[in-house]
Amino acid sequence: MEEPPEKRNTAASLTDDLLIEILRRLPVRSVCRFKCVSRSWRYLISDPVHRKKLPHTLTGFFHHSWNGERFPSSAHHFTNVTGKGAPFIFPSFSFLPVPSDDVVLLDSCNGLLLCCCFVPGPRERDGDQPFHYAVCNPATEKWVMLPDGSWTSGDAHTARLGFDPAVSSHFHVVEYVVDESACCITGVEIYSSKTGSWRFKENEWGDDVMLNQTTRSVFLNGFMHMLTFAEEIVVVDMEGETWRAIPVPSDADFGFIYQAQGRLCFLNVNDADASKLSIWILEDHGTSEWTLKHSVRTTFLFRGKNLRFFMDYKVIAGHPEYNLIYFIYGWDRTLMAYEMDRKEVRVIRNLGHDSSEPFLPYVPWFSETLADKQ
Repeated sequence: MEEPPEKRNTAASLTDDLLIEILRRLPVRSVCRFKCVSRSWRYLISDPVHRKKLPHTLTGFFHHSWNGERFPSSAHHFTNVTGKGAPFIFPSFSFLPVPSDDVVLLDSCNGLLLCCCFVPGPRERDGDQPFHYAVCNPATEKWVMLPDGSWTSGDAHTARLGFDPAVSSHFHVVEYVVDESACCITGVEIYSSKTGSWRFKENEWGDDVMLNQTTRSVFLNGFMHMLTFAEEIVVVDMEGETWRAIPVPSDADFGFIYQAQGRLCFLNVNDADASKLSIWILEDHGTSEWTLKHSVRTTFLFRGKNLRFFMDYKVIAGHPEYNLIYFIYGWDRTLMAYEMDRKEVRVIRNLGHDSSEPFLPYVPWFSETLADKQ
């Protein structure tokens, strides 16, 4: 006997290809929720072939706050790029093996987060608290704890995450090793999730390389990029075999790097005019040729106020697909966006004066790329 039309499961009659075509037109948050419909839908969305067609775009920002008048005093937050609605990710990090208070977010890259997980208990004799690096995927709540490297100690070093799911399901963590004065780079330790181990490589950039630790890194074309205080971007591949230094197109004291549409971008104030913000694009990754993409005055961004880059406002991200930059401004840590093509400034929301670094952009990734708890 044929089932009445009202009792038929319409979705069950659809082919996988047709379902993916429907899902790819939905918001990222909806796609994430649909993984809970059934086991078959979860496998469908996580399939390596299908997930490349599904929406993967900037959804929001992780950030931290501390307020001594509340309990707990420390908290993690997630703010959508729209500034509206429930957070796309609820950042309790309850799936990690340590309390949320002991989790410090260090970096994000294409859907994965690099965390510093402090070991609960008494501190060591020198006052440092032992920790382990962990890499997690908040969309799937999978995580892996990294083994200690030979240089890992009680203090969190400058560590950055590299992950390109279009190339490989494996990730890398780069820890920059400094000399005793904690200023100049002596080498890098590189962790590979493929081998499950660290590899130390001595610095080949030359002496006196000092990283600008306040800015983000860029993982692009298999290379980790970091800005230095010597007006250059230092680059190393994940085997520690290729080392390069790319001069930046301007000699201002502060800058910011990000990637957009697969190209390296550099942003800072104009040398001759501190009220002019300039965005440059590296024409070819193998050269040092930069092209000026866009310029805008701070008086336009902040309604007539001539503010200082990095001091009065801080760029925190560039959109990986569109000509958009995001920045934090003012006492209330107002999150704002500037769209270059339309020359429009948009206030997203106030994050609160107790909000603090890092402000990490997040592009969700639904694949089961990480191993189960170890």
